[in-house]
Amino acid sequence: MSDPAVPFEIAEFERLLRKPNGDPAGLAGFFNAGEIVVSRVPARLDVMGGIADYSGANVCEAVLGRGTLIALQPRTDRTLRIRTMQTGRPSLPIETRIPLDAFFQGEDLVSYREVRELCQANPLAGWAAYVGGSIFTLLKEEGVRMPYGFSLLLLSAVPMNVGIGSSAATEVAVLSGVASHLGLALDGGRLAQLGQMAENHVVGAPCGIMDQIAVTLGREGRLTHILCRPGAVMGEVAIPPGTGFVGINSLVRHSVAGNPYADTRIGAFMGKRIINGLRAKSGRAALAYLTELTPEEFARDVRPHLPDKILGADFLAQHKTHDDPVTTIQPGATYRVAGPTEHPVRENDRVLRFMDALRAGANGDEGILAAAGELMFAAHASYRDNCDLSVPEVDFLVEAVRARGPSRGLYGAKITGGGTGGTVAVFGRLDALREHIPQIAQEYSQRIGRMPDIFEGTSPGALEFGARRYHFGASGWQLAP
Repeated sequence: MSDPAVPFEIAEFERLLRKPNGDPAGLAGFFNAGEIVVSRVPARLDVMGGIADYSGANVCEAVLGRGTLIALQPRTDRTLRIRTMQTGRPSLPIETRIPLDAFFQGEDLVSYREVRELCQANPLAGWAAYVGGSIFTLLKEEGVRMPYGFSLLLLSAVPMNVGIGSSAATEVAVLSGVASHLGLALDGGRLAQLGQMAENHVVGAPCGIMDQIAVTLGREGRLTHILCRPGAVMGEVAIPPGTGFVGINSLVRHSVAGNPYADTRIGAFMGKRIINGLRAKSGRAALAYLTELTPEEFARDVRPHLPDKILGADFLAQHKTHDDPVTTIQPGATYRVAGPTEHPVRENDRVLRFMDALRAGANGDEGILAAAGELMFAAHASYRDNCDLSVPEVDFLVEAVRARGPSRGLYGAKITGGGTGGTVAVFGRLDALREHIPQIAQEYSQRIGRMPDIFEGTSPGALEFGARRYHFGASGWQLAP
């Protein structure tokens, strides 16, 4: 029996490490007898808030029971040797190498753009941008000197592009592992910020900082309340006794680097630019974040002035810029404006009411818990209708939860993260989740022909977990005290 207190990825890493030298499935050919530093970061479940993060919203996030592990060992050359392995199902490892000198031109670091182009030049190795990009960001932003490279094993128990923050988990695991090895004093907020920068500037995904903060500072068994202005943990929210949250993978792959997410973000920034133009004419200060508006102010003062859609060229002619450094308006593209602008304003209000409901429902009041669930359903409807970021498969899962409803112990469900597929978050009584989620998964499998993953449980965030060090001795690999 495995120790339930040990995260799954740690147990799997130790199993691989113990394999004899002649076993090709082991790690003897990847690591030598030197010290190995291991960091482990959970996936996250976006309970409420999602894409409102880049508009300065409050968000409410959970840490899941599965995540990503990075094991690193210094080399004697200037090479990043990166191997990735998926756990939980038979799969082949993938490996690539990045010369550290590719990050330099003479004595100076190259630009983020050049590193992004390097990582994207070979589509088969594009995944390495999350690892190499995180290390490059550490070099560029912290002035770290790195005379040698590393052998890095990326061991993941969560699939990529399913909306549970696997990219943030990878970035933060790399950063925390390297920082631990080098003895860098980086706090959780800085680790999260560096991870976001790697994803924005090297991966090329215009994400907010929500995911990186959630997986860095989240704690086992708690929901994390984050205010994304730009990113600070405001506190924690207890999960009402006898209830919990799970994720169902729709198996429709999503990407925050894709057009629907980026177009929604552009639309929201267009809306803020238009609003600030109106405010300037009346002598009012500009908004730093859309979520400074209340829903009532938005409906009364703003909504009548926002176009439903606008051609990129027309917006640029009128407003010059949308003031977003990580997205680019395409002149020939048409963007939704009113819906993406309205979503974060109302979502911010929903998140605050949702957290209040969880606190008020600590005594098990079914009516209050059902009201919290209705806010999740409303958030999903806004993803779908205001942002056009849902898909039929996800809608099916949400409606399957709604059809059972509070009378059967399921309170709410919504799409998560960047949308356009990915994972559905479900809130309910623990007994109801155990009974009904497998049933819903079975119904869904009959629709799409595959059984979806179910993400459950909880585990420590990056800071709570810290780092482990393994040494090789007479009896093999041992965890350092």
